[in-house]
Amino acid sequence: MVVGIYTENYLNTTAEQMSNNIEKLKQEIIIAKETQNREQIKNRIKEIEKKWDKTSDIWGVIVVHQEIDNIENALVKSKANIENGELEDALQEIETAKFFINHVKEREKISWKNVF
Repeated sequence: MVVGIYTENYLNTTAEQMSNNIEKLKQEIIIAKETQNREQIKNRIKEIEKKWDKTSDIWGVIVVHQEIDNIENALVKSKANIENGELEDALQEIETAKFFINHVKEREKISWKNVF
């Protein structure tokens, strides 16, 4: 039971951090669409990738690998879209990554629904 609570807390904390970072990136992309300055968002996506690499190593032990793959695919597509200047497509992929991160958090939450 203690391990389950610790795991849930860890997932909640890291999911919130990743969601917050992705939300900041989203806001920066919206600004970059107007200013055409993509350097800041290129740096931000690299930072997110580094943090995700550390997080995904531990999540890999706890979470279904398909969920991790979905998040990684969305982040890779976001990065490619940013580098190619396709900011609208990057926003869509960022929303996808954010959805999957929150989905993992909800899916792994300890509840009667998940126990039975």
